[in-house]
Amino acid sequence: MGASSASIPPLRANRQLMILLSTQSIGLVARAIYFVGLPLFVLERTGSAFSMSISLFLGFAPFTLAGPFAGSIVDRFSRRDLLVITNLLYGITLFILPFAHAVWLIYVIAFTASIFGVILANSMSALLPELVDVTSLAKANSLYTFLRSASFLLSTAAAFFLIKAMGKADIFFLCSALLVAGGISCLALRRDLPRAAAAGGLRAGAASEVAGLKEALRIIRTDRHIRGLTLMHLMFMPIFGAFEVFLPLFCGDKLGQVDYYTLVSSAVGAGLALGSLLTYRLLGRVRPLNLVFASFLGYAAGMLLLTGTPVLVLAILVCFLLGIVDGFGFTTYEYLRQRIVPSAYRGRVFAVMDAVVLLPMPLGYLVVGWFADRTSITSLGIWLSVIGFFLALLCFPLTRGLPELEEALGG
Repeated sequence: MGASSASIPPLRANRQLMILLSTQSIGLVARAIYFVGLPLFVLERTGSAFSMSISLFLGFAPFTLAGPFAGSIVDRFSRRDLLVITNLLYGITLFILPFAHAVWLIYVIAFTASIFGVILANSMSALLPELVDVTSLAKANSLYTFLRSASFLLSTAAAFFLIKAMGKADIFFLCSALLVAGGISCLALRRDLPRAAAAGGLRAGAASEVAGLKEALRIIRTDRHIRGLTLMHLMFMPIFGAFEVFLPLFCGDKLGQVDYYTLVSSAVGAGLALGSLLTYRLLGRVRPLNLVFASFLGYAAGMLLLTGTPVLVLAILVCFLLGIVDGFGFTTYEYLRQRIVPSAYRGRVFAVMDAVVLLPMPLGYLVVGWFADRTSITSLGIWLSVIGFFLALLCFPLTRGLPELEEALGG
């Protein structure tokens, strides 16, 4: 769980937490610009929606393929050191991207960058609960999600002008520099002990790694909250993947300019920021999985509304609302697993959960990319919304009959 209240200062006075959040904000800016810049870059170089979807697919494949192995790394080594190293390697990888003209090389770079992203994300998620008292964990997660969303908002809005000024390729030099700066700034964090040294139960060797993964799977399988959280996101994740391909194509078709993708993405980020703050309040009043279910229903409704929106201002408003409901689900996902999973297994449990949850997301990329070249954006959006409603309703039984969270924790 989180650290004991005796050793952790209040949230506002928690210097280590503030350092972690401020250093990560630098990398968040870089990754947000990269996130919106990559599909535009691929569309410019290839002119193919399907090629764009493949690049997004390869950008998320490591979360499934390398996730469990990344979790073992996070549980074995210093999480501070991993934040430093992965930010640096991520930055070096993106520095190469503007020089890539062959589509296969773009795919390789997207895949490689994502491997570092997997380790970085799991290191951050595993380190944050160590820096706060358990009673402040929900608030700390809301604060981090707000920072992440605000960074996404500002970065994607700025990306519209940066891409106009620098071009769709040279923007990645800026991303590279920010990631390197973020990695170096992480050295200001107090170094945590490698878990292999700090936890006697985590011994070196293949046998302990297998045992750790088995324990991670046992936690996911036996805890009803974690199992429900994992299965709900597993079922709905193709819709999130489909939306990421749909949005830039929607901007080009309905709004008349694909570069508006950066602006509507910033609206999603603004909604995420507000949604993350509201989640902190809602978690005290609404059961966590009920909040996730409401988030999925709202997301499907928002996609249907967006499909019929031909005006930029209205599209920005709808995307803002989509971001709010997405913030409910995302913040709850992070909070619930950090609240329940023991510290020694967070890296592996989080990595296995992400690997399972993200497994169908690339399917959404590829299917929508293939259909986008063969059908209208309006038809595509309507079908995605209908499927989204259906998948959300399939999640409903997983929210029923759960014990109260404190009861499940034995508190």
